[in-house]
Amino acid sequence: MVMIRPPVGGRFTATNVGLKMLIVLAYNVKSFEISGGPGWIDSDGYDINAKAADTNTSLDQLRPMLQTLLENRFQLKVHRETKEMPVYALMLAKNGPKLPEAKDGGCIKFGPDSPPPPPPSPGQLPPILCGGFLRAPNLLQAGKVDMKQLVNVLSDVLGRPVIDKTGFTGTFDVKLEFSPEGTSFGGGFGRGGVALIGGPPPGDDAKPSIFTAVQDQLGLKLESQKGPGEVLVIDHAEKASEN
Repeated sequence: MVMIRPPVGGRFTATNVGLKMLIVLAYNVKSFEISGGPGWIDSDGYDINAKAADTNTSLDQLRPMLQTLLENRFQLKVHRETKEMPVYALMLAKNGPKLPEAKDGGCIKFGPDSPPPPPPSPGQLPPILCGGFLRAPNLLQAGKVDMKQLVNVLSDVLGRPVIDKTGFTGTFDVKLEFSPEGTSFGGGFGRGGVALIGGPPPGDDAKPSIFTAVQDQLGLKLESQKGPGEVLVIDHAEKASEN
């Protein structure tokens, strides 16, 4: 089972996680923004148990330390490039947005010095964390997020950069239900505080495509375009030896 826990008390733990996912976390990129590397960066799993000296260290503050760990243990060498690639532009639909204003009590506040919420009971979804998304195979749900956070998680779901062209400001709550057909799905915590649950599902013909759901449920639309995007190129990587 693959598991990544967000840092609590300065401690970061990962179980059976591939090097590619560790690169995603360390360099704050998405998996589709990574180019090159040997095949085992997806297939081989590793366990990490690291602790920063400062117990209030956040994930963003831990990233440089994780980069150093990957450079030392995997002999990892990378560089960044910008290239033209397919993107989605997120725009207002014809009748305007349907984004409910963030309401008090709709999510749980969570910080690096706060204990994680208790695990959900069987058959129940985890609690919604303020400023973070809960992602299941056919669901995106969030409390008190902004448009930057929404396009970030939509990029993860669609496997392509999403650019905000809505002009919408402020925070809102989201509950987006859609068919998983044509979307990506993984495990762990992604960029932007995305908690992922479940596993790759079968198609769900009872729910709309994510493109239809975004328009009907959020009053927004996704348009395919071309634009510049940055990729992280893996120049060299070696399998890590046992600790």
